[in-house]
Amino acid sequence: MSVIDSDDHRGDRRDEAPVAAEALRVVGRERRPVLGSALVACTAALLVGGGIVAAGFAVSWGLFLAARRDAEYSIESEDSYVAYADQWDSLVKVAYVVYPLLLLVAVALTAWLFTTQAVVAGHARERARAATDTGTDPGALTLRALWRRSRPHLGAALRVQSLTLVCVSVPALAGLLVLVLIELEMVPGVVWPTYHDPATVQFVLVGRILPVVIWALGFVLLARFAPATAVRVADNSSATAAMRRSWRLTRTARLRTTGNFLLGAAAVAVAYLVLKWLGTYVAHWAGLLMLATTDDNVWVTGVLVLITPVAVALVLLPLALAPMGVLLACLHERLDGGVG
Repeated sequence: MSVIDSDDHRGDRRDEAPVAAEALRVVGRERRPVLGSALVACTAALLVGGGIVAAGFAVSWGLFLAARRDAEYSIESEDSYVAYADQWDSLVKVAYVVYPLLLLVAVALTAWLFTTQAVVAGHARERARAATDTGTDPGALTLRALWRRSRPHLGAALRVQSLTLVCVSVPALAGLLVLVLIELEMVPGVVWPTYHDPATVQFVLVGRILPVVIWALGFVLLARFAPATAVRVADNSSATAAMRRSWRLTRTARLRTTGNFLLGAAAVAVAYLVLKWLGTYVAHWAGLLMLATTDDNVWVTGVLVLITPVAVALVLLPLALAPMGVLLACLHERLDGGVG
């Protein structure tokens, strides 16, 4: 067998390998830029996201103090009370500002991670090609080189993530709308079950199965657009052109696309749950510190303890999102090469 035939045979075996296995090989070989870009995202999430949350607490500080005064007065008067009864509307208004800002941070960091991992995957292909053609290895990417190669794509990648969020929001909100309409008794023949009235067949079909089907369609839509950032990096196209190209590439490989995206999403979900569990230990010490610095104000401490595990998980989640970005880049390469 000639050298060319041998190289082609190895390339065929690589193409036949699962996309996830190829992505793991890239992550293992290019672990420094993958981990470095993820740590940059973690740092940005901690500083920017943490600053937004801290500002939310600062704005709401008087509300927490008022909640404490109301509770202490009710206890002294032996009256019943509801926590945050008079402060709830104001706290919700603060949340309406904090949550969208955090969502913008998440979109920006996702754009960064998916862009850098597409660059990393492209560099891995260049290394493999150079090793085959010349027998030399150009080495791994440095963070400076990764930034230089990723920077021209970040604006378009941010637009891709924003447009994807808008598209996916439609089925997400549609599923919630079904539940709201049932709650408001605006769907004929469908009544929300109570303790005395169990769920009917109509409620199960409309109130349980229908929203899940709508959300599943949204998940498929998200999977179809997921490789768009890798398309942008590879083709240097506009955001809308990258999304159209992603839609065309995945049209003939819906099952493969959805399956790989589901695998990556499941891995990210498991990582989130593990990180959230670890965050409960951070929440314990954060709660003790807050009690010590606020003269045992359980009202602000309770909110801090509640959100800390989620905050810890979200800050560290880029460590799981980075490998998923490599997976999507490898999936794009496989689809663009016309394999399977």
